[in-house]
Amino acid sequence: MIPKTFHFIWVGDESRRPDNCIETWRKAHPDWGFRLWGNADLDGRAWINKAHMDAMRDREWNGVADMLRWEILHEHGGIVFDADSVCTRPLDEDLLDCPAFACWESEIARPGLIAAGYFGCQQGNPFVKGIIDTIAAQASVVEDMAWKTVGPLRLTECYRSFGYTPLRIYPSHYFIPRHFTGVTYQGKDPVYAHQLWGTTARQYDTLHKVDVSTIGHEAAQRAAPVVEAAAAAEPPSAPEPAPESASAAQAQADAPAAPLDAPTSPLEKIHAPYFLQRVPVGSELARLPRMDVFASLLQGQRVLHVGCADWPITDPATSLHVRLQAHCAHLDGLDPHGEALAQLRPHVTGELFTDFAQVHGSYDVVLAPEVMEHVPDVELFLAQLESVDAKMYLISVPDAFQCRARHFDYQAETEIFLEGVHPDHNVWYTPYTFANTLRKYSHLDLQRMWFFNGISLLALLSRRELAQAA
Repeated sequence: MIPKTFHFIWVGDESRRPDNCIETWRKAHPDWGFRLWGNADLDGRAWINKAHMDAMRDREWNGVADMLRWEILHEHGGIVFDADSVCTRPLDEDLLDCPAFACWESEIARPGLIAAGYFGCQQGNPFVKGIIDTIAAQASVVEDMAWKTVGPLRLTECYRSFGYTPLRIYPSHYFIPRHFTGVTYQGKDPVYAHQLWGTTARQYDTLHKVDVSTIGHEAAQRAAPVVEAAAAAEPPSAPEPAPESASAAQAQADAPAAPLDAPTSPLEKIHAPYFLQRVPVGSELARLPRMDVFASLLQGQRVLHVGCADWPITDPATSLHVRLQAHCAHLDGLDPHGEALAQLRPHVTGELFTDFAQVHGSYDVVLAPEVMEHVPDVELFLAQLESVDAKMYLISVPDAFQCRARHFDYQAETEIFLEGVHPDHNVWYTPYTFANTLRKYSHLDLQRMWFFNGISLLALLSRRELAQAA
């Protein structure tokens, strides 16, 4: 039985510690042990991985907290939950009836990745000691992002390499009903927490100001969490290209959330209801760099990259396919232009196909970025994607809405229409026409759509039977 003790870790600027979130766990579990760990604890003893913690503290405090998590759990036992989590229901006692537990981060958005932010174990757990020792054996943990070197990916890789079958892995919706990608649990099973994604959403500076009193299961199912409330009701009229910094994409945490069903659009006064379509589209990825989003979603996955050659402007030095290779567990590519694949082949290790008939392996993700606008037969193309044995599909297309101000012009004097577009494009999409095309011409289930990269739409899809099972 795992001890009924909560450990919460907050290192760095303690004036911004989210006591509002932490207190929800204390109030829901008045008879549990409770301990806060902070800077004094970090500096006041000789932790096994103290050298790695010192190297990490100027880069990612969340990585320091992860390393503390493993050592605290091994020494004391109990539960360490992320400080940016909000309790929505007291933990049932049977959750603790195991040597150790964790949960999946998202079975749909990031299948196979174990979340590090919700972990409990008995004192002296050998698996947790193995994680500590594995980190200690590394020459450095700051050569890559903390979530890879000491957090969720490290946990997942240790679970696989050690084969620690006593670890009980709960469904993601127990503690993460809404993933940072927007994939949201809509079922009726227990939901014990709501994750506010302080680090991922760059919200830790203002997280302690958020009113968490109304966050519950219903809040977890809304289209946007409190900390991602929009700064304005409508998107900007002319979005600029995506900046280098991801922080510009995030709204202020204390901005008021817009009413979900208030009739605010002027289009409602112009068009009859039959002709006015509504499509949920997330904005949290709109300003994040394209490569950062793909790297995060594809990390540690087996991936088939459709349209990998960027023909006719193939350049291995700037190739998305070449850059993705460092992030995927295995990466294959498919492109009908064999001459372009010949240029890529010396730079990649996976297979390169020219036809879907050549693909026989199974994948976690099929990635088709900016391909669908080129194909002559969309229905056939989507059927070919579905023919691949995969759990998840990521498809992006150019978005006419975001590009409307910077990509179109009409010179009335000369009666010439100018359009900034790849000369091989056949179509521009909008959120509705993209969703409608996917619905009409595929059997895939659309889980989420986002404004993406300042100029595109990104759709996350899964096989219908998997979506129903989730």
